[in-house]
Amino acid sequence: MDIVGRGTDLGADLVGVATIAQCLDRGISVDEGVLPGARSVISLAVSQRRAALNSADVAMAQYDTLHAYQEVAHISHTLARELAALGHDAMAVPAFIPLDMSDERQGMIGAVDHRGAAVLAGLGWYGQSGLLVTEGFGPRVRLGSILTTAELLPTQPSADGACPARCRACVNSCPARALQGEGRIDKQSCGKVIFAYGLRGLLGFARQLSAADSRERENLLRSRAMRELWQNFMSGVYYYCFRCQSSCPLGGA
Repeated sequence: MDIVGRGTDLGADLVGVATIAQCLDRGISVDEGVLPGARSVISLAVSQRRAALNSADVAMAQYDTLHAYQEVAHISHTLARELAALGHDAMAVPAFIPLDMSDERQGMIGAVDHRGAAVLAGLGWYGQSGLLVTEGFGPRVRLGSILTTAELLPTQPSADGACPARCRACVNSCPARALQGEGRIDKQSCGKVIFAYGLRGLLGFARQLSAADSRERENLLRSRAMRELWQNFMSGVYYYCFRCQSSCPLGGA
């Protein structure tokens, strides 16, 4: 099977392959226990719209993100099924959630380092923001991976892919001042903004609720925070900042 061609036919904007051995040699995280005998990682990217990510209404960026993740899921599962039909074990790795929420990982480590695998497979490079940056779409992509026992021919990483010299558009646009350039991120500062109504927000809300008297509790239950939390539970998307994606001058619309 022509993996790159088939992934593109299914709607992926970028597709590449890295071997498990390559990933492990480069220190790119792959949980080998997820699929014993896996030999290859297929990396794919679906692009996002700059207009949606730049919208003054954050719901537009969230909706675009949700759609991109849905496309990634559809392509990943379809490719995995087609590989299985050819006699290879294969599975789509969650691009977003669900994740391992054990005390050891706490939802912070996935089965595959999607960005690392994508760089190794030639989809792009690490940007100043730490995000994957691609030639055609800048950092405006969402990633997915497939693990398979098939021994696939790896694609080649870009030899000259890099952010423009001295460009700090993403660093300067970060409202949390969390980006320090060269991929360095103050994750705590970033999390306060991007996950304002994620798990961090839920824990803060629960603490407020438990300490409130009856009148304060009723106000909290009718508050924006409660509505945002409910909406996030329903949609599964809880990002509230997209500036490092939208501010990058690279890529198209």
